[in-house]
Amino acid sequence: SVSHNFYEREIVTGNTITYKVDYSLGSLYQISNINNTRVGQLMSLKDGSTPTEPVDRGGGLDVVFLKPVYQAFLETFTPEEIRVLAQNDEVLRIGYALNETGAVLEVRFTMLRDRPHLYNIPPQYLEKLETKLKSTVSYIIPPHMAYLREYKFITVSQVFPFKSLLDKL
Repeated sequence: SVSHNFYEREIVTGNTITYKVDYSLGSLYQISNINNTRVGQLMSLKDGSTPTEPVDRGGGLDVVFLKPVYQAFLETFTPEEIRVLAQNDEVLRIGYALNETGAVLEVRFTMLRDRPHLYNIPPQYLEKLETKLKSTVSYIIPPHMAYLREYKFITVSQVFPFKSLLDKL
């Protein structure tokens, strides 16, 4: 049943991770591990200087394999939950902070605020997703974007439609 809104508050807790919820953006919830210091922040160079090149925040980077992302969702949600989320066209946006090799350091989730099927997802699920994504997902930093390695961290985001899981159930 869709009734409970877990995210209309500033702090929510999973089993071991505490999340900070930012709903100052009006139509969105941004849900971030309270220990995050990088995801959602401006990228800065390791030497402390300001970049001369405008950075599209790693926008052109590709994930090494999509399979671990799908796998993380499939291991977190039941097939029934996935079907309901897919039928309702739900989408979860995932923000990552990466290190210079493309490994995931931090994860942040963004969801539309007026979507009961999304705000009904317990924080324990996000916690499980975060843990899996951090341990299995990585990004490719191609040679022509090697300049990204000069940054303290790289931020990228990924839009994840639940519909993309239907053929994997």
